[in-house]
Amino acid sequence: MTSYAVDPRFPTANPGDVITEESQTIEEKAKQLAVDKHDITGSHIQVPTYFVFTYPNGETKALHHVRDAKEISNLIRLMHLEEEDIQAEEVHSKHMNPLMVVLGLSILALFLMTSALLVGIF
Repeated sequence: MTSYAVDPRFPTANPGDVITEESQTIEEKAKQLAVDKHDITGSHIQVPTYFVFTYPNGETKALHHVRDAKEISNLIRLMHLEEEDIQAEEVHSKHMNPLMVVLGLSILALFLMTSALLVGIF
């Protein structure tokens, strides 16, 4: 049986909130569940004990959902901001460049003028 380090100042109702004393791999931490129950509506609720994040530099960390809650919130906030930046870039790329519009209209005007000349000649 696994021994748990329980801080008496912070009692917990969920066994998954407790951090084990023994060393675990990130894969083992990723499999742990803090809550695995059915709620009052009958929905099956599963809350992971650790959230696994891979940072841009390639480092992977398993953050405990209670102990590291502030860092998890910061990472989620950063991901949300990056997502907004990506969406803004996509919107910019969908808008037509004014220079391209002028160029396209110029080509269309030249085509219409030459076609009118060709019709008049033949």
